Amino acid sequence: MENYQQKRLKAFLLPEPVYRQALWAVKDVPRMKKVLQEAIEREGSLQNQDFSTMRTCEGTAQSTSITERRAMQIINLSMKIDAIESALTKIPEKYRDGIRNKLMDGIPYGDQCHSNTWKKWQQMYIFYVAKNLGLY
Repeated sequence: MENYQQKRLKAFLLPEPVYRQALWAVKDVPRMKKVLQEAIEREGSLQNQDFSTMRTCEGTAQSTSITERRAMQIINLSMKIDAIESALTKIPEKYRDGIRNKLMDGIPYGDQCHSNTWKKWQQMYIFYVAKNLGLY
């Protein structure tokens, strides 16, 4: 089954580039979770590092350190993952696992519903992901 938008769902129709960005953001969640977990685990090792490697931007008093960059990475990944996962709450509970499994893990939907039903809820989910991520 291809990942395309159904034209009959006009209220949930996104511009094609926005739809693809949201779709690939959802497909990227397992990697983002892995990177987030690694960043959180590394954060515990910061107490043993030398912080004399701070960079100061020329002409400003703004500085960035390893800690700040890691904290920003953790915050950005957490916000993206939360936005993507919170979009699932807009979908009926009965379809959430199937959509999550299909898009994030590549596992087929199953035989509980017709493929058009799955496509409809998947499109709605992608629409809400785009809204939550500020893509649309």
